[in-house]
Formats: sequence, C-alpha cells, structure tokens
Amino acid sequence: MTPALDIEFGDANLVDTNGTGWFVGFGDWLRSPGAALRHMPAEAAVRGLCMKWGIHRRGDTLGTGKPVSAGRTLSMLVSEHGRFRLQFSPDPAFPPGETVEHALSRHGQFCAWGAGIHHRWFVDEDCIILTLRWTPAS
Repeated sequence: MTPALDIEFGDANLVDTNGTGWFVGFGDWLRSPGAALRHMPAEAAVRGLCMKWGIHRRGDTLGTGKPVSAGRTLSMLVSEHGRFRLQFSPDPAFPPGETVEHALSRHGQFCAWGAGIHHRWFVDEDCIILTLRWTPAS
C-alpha cells in the first residue's frame, strides 16, 4: 500500500489563482487543503529560500542519492517539452508499495512536497526544471 505523504501534484495552467496568477504565497485561495504546501501566511517568515534552474538531459544520473527533504520544495517543468519523473518515499530504499511516482510531462506541471520525504528523479526526455525550496520559520 502506498503511504500518505505530504505531496501535491498540479498544473499551474489549471490552478485556480483567483485571477492573479499567483499559485504559491499568502492568497486566501491557497488556504485549501489541496494547496497547503503552497500557502504561506503573509505574516509568516521564511528562511533558506533557494531557487534552482536545471537543464536536464535524457538519462541524467544526478537524480539519485538525494538527502531527505527539509522544508518545502516545488519543482516545475518550464520547458515546452520534456519528461521528468519524481519518486517519493518515507524510506531511503524506495521499496515497492512505499514509493509514490509522478511525471512532469506538460509545460507548467509541478510537484510540491514537504519535509521528511526522500526523493529522487529521472530524466526521460530533455527538459528544464525550475525548483523552489524554502523553510517556513517557526
């Protein structure tokens, strides 16, 4: 049985942004359970903000051996074409039945995940991925 992990899959082209275009932040429309990872109250502090632009070639082998996630992370397919698969697990060995997989294959698709999750990725087709990482300050 696949575990319940703090992960959200979506498409920025289809997310209801209340007409603003903002799909990560403090807007009231981000308070819904399906957007909890992407919501940050306006008064909340954030630490460790990082953004990565990744140009990935098919077969790229750098996606394994990643440390357990800290804070929140969102990766989005920003190229017009490509395929980028992400796997998540509570266990660093990624055993069958305890691994969740999702592929980003359309421009604007994203995956967000919370702390304490092991992840790895695979590049099935050349693509560009934008990744945002932040930690809500307590």
